[in-house]
Amino acid sequence: MLSENFIKYLFVFSLSMVIVILLTPLFIKLAPRMGLMDTPDGRRIHKKVTPVGGGLVVFIAFSITCYLLHHHFLGNFDALVDSDWWHAFFTASTILIIVGLIDDRFGMPPLVKLAGQVITCSCLYFLSDYHINLLNIDLGFFGGLIFVLIWTIAIINAFNLIDGLDGLCSGLAMISATGLAVVFISRGSSGDALVCLALAGACIGFLFYNFSPAKVFLGDTGSMFLGFTLASISLYAGGKGSFFVILTTPFFIAGIPVIDTLLAIWRRSIRKTLAKRQGLPAIKVMQADKDHLHHRLLNYGFTQRYVALLLYAINIIMVCVGLTFVLFSELAIGLFLIVILISIYLLIKYVLKVELLETYKLVAPNKTLHLHHLTPFFIGFYAMFDLLWIAISVWLANFIVLSGKVTFYSTEEWIFQLLLWESPVLLFLFSFKTYFKVWQASYFRDYLLLLLAILVGSTISMALFLSLNSGEEILLINKMSLFVLFSSIGITGIRMPYRFISEWGIDNVRGVNSYNILIYGAGAYGNLCLHECHLKQDGEGGMLNVVGFIDDNELLRNQYIHGKIVLGGLSELANIISKYSINEIIITYPKGDISNETFLHLKEIVHDKPIKVFKWDTLVKELIL
Repeated sequence: MLSENFIKYLFVFSLSMVIVILLTPLFIKLAPRMGLMDTPDGRRIHKKVTPVGGGLVVFIAFSITCYLLHHHFLGNFDALVDSDWWHAFFTASTILIIVGLIDDRFGMPPLVKLAGQVITCSCLYFLSDYHINLLNIDLGFFGGLIFVLIWTIAIINAFNLIDGLDGLCSGLAMISATGLAVVFISRGSSGDALVCLALAGACIGFLFYNFSPAKVFLGDTGSMFLGFTLASISLYAGGKGSFFVILTTPFFIAGIPVIDTLLAIWRRSIRKTLAKRQGLPAIKVMQADKDHLHHRLLNYGFTQRYVALLLYAINIIMVCVGLTFVLFSELAIGLFLIVILISIYLLIKYVLKVELLETYKLVAPNKTLHLHHLTPFFIGFYAMFDLLWIAISVWLANFIVLSGKVTFYSTEEWIFQLLLWESPVLLFLFSFKTYFKVWQASYFRDYLLLLLAILVGSTISMALFLSLNSGEEILLINKMSLFVLFSSIGITGIRMPYRFISEWGIDNVRGVNSYNILIYGAGAYGNLCLHECHLKQDGEGGMLNVVGFIDDNELLRNQYIHGKIVLGGLSELANIISKYSINEIIITYPKGDISNETFLHLKEIVHDKPIKVFKWDTLVKELIL
């Protein structure tokens, strides 16, 4: 039976792929006659006129395969996306394809395109007569409609926004569809898996012509269709699963596109506010820019192929993480916590630079606000927030661990559990004096104490529960893990926005609008000079940026001096100046320790560059070049 299933999986995948491979060359020839050609402009990456609207071929291949699947050879395969869903989906997706083709041919205002998406999603909901039952909660007719609209339109536009690089959108959709297929196979929904494989086959067939250098583009026709298809399948088939399936569905269908969309909304909203504050021309949230994830990677000098493959790899990792959650359910909670923490760090460190810089520009004018005058207000505010947030964390932890089942059977039980969870944590928060700190001027150790108070209090709570409920150790450990996660996110998150944005915003201003300094000499004098630069940096809002050191001692190369790297020696100076946009060089060697030959070589390197050269000697800095 397994071999028969495998053959059917392979057949559906191959059929869809072959149809696309055969039809795409015909579309490429017909596209100029239909006016479906994409002309390069300032925002687009490609350099030559290229056929657009190739998503029509993906739609045709997927539709033919699904028709044969549902009407001829589905057989005894179980499927939630059955023939009723297929008929509703085909009608709705046809409307979306028409909207996409019009947009690719003539262009379309964002609101008109959004209206077309609303009509498409509403049509799917009405024709399929599907009632949303989310975690045993019946949303009703209008509640279900609103949920479907929000979910589906969000995924549609996520894929629409990410489609700015050869092969990126179709490749990500292929990976996501394959991940969903594995989920459905593991749940015994083989028919749903076949539908996903039909989509994956169509995507990989299109990649033969769409991968860099692309011969044809998906266009809005294809990107919106792929997003709509994945959103519909996951909603109608995945929505019937457990809490962990619903929780991890975004990993399968739109991990990278959703992250890119959220960042775009954040970035453009801040820019809109800044433009309004400065009296500049209005910026719309829907206005396109060149700060998407793939644009940033291209700015690092990577090729389109490399960027696409890198984002494929990241998407595969996200799908694998999601698969782990689905297949191992509660046992994956520990991994879930680790992944969340690592993901947050990586996002902040490598991805959020543009958004944090924009946010820093927004809050920087208010950095003179003295919050210590409002300390009594904030003591009450933080205490009330913590009380409410801990209660929410208790409910969420129980809700997740018990997969949406009733967590408390009476009000008395709810109050009793709440007291056992909240009292120790609040007691330690008070004993660690977290309510008497000015969090605008907080340090890293303050947040460590905050997390320590939550962890110690939670451990005591768990010990109390273990003494009352023997035999539920694993369940309580899972609850505690989630409770610590949710409590930490809320309690630390409410206290850190200003400090966080200021610190990371300043770091991101450096190298963009900063004054870059290079210290020549990594000895004791260089250390003192670095300390002085740091003092000036704090006084000038972080606009001074010490890039690092140069030193002719080969043993110091690539070593770190108080966090600043020794980049090389005088022989590498020209390359260092070019790479880091150096504005100033400070020579810190004591008098007589730098030879005339070395000084003349330095002078020769910088003579035609707008760089100031200073001699620094025990807190006295003298301009010499």
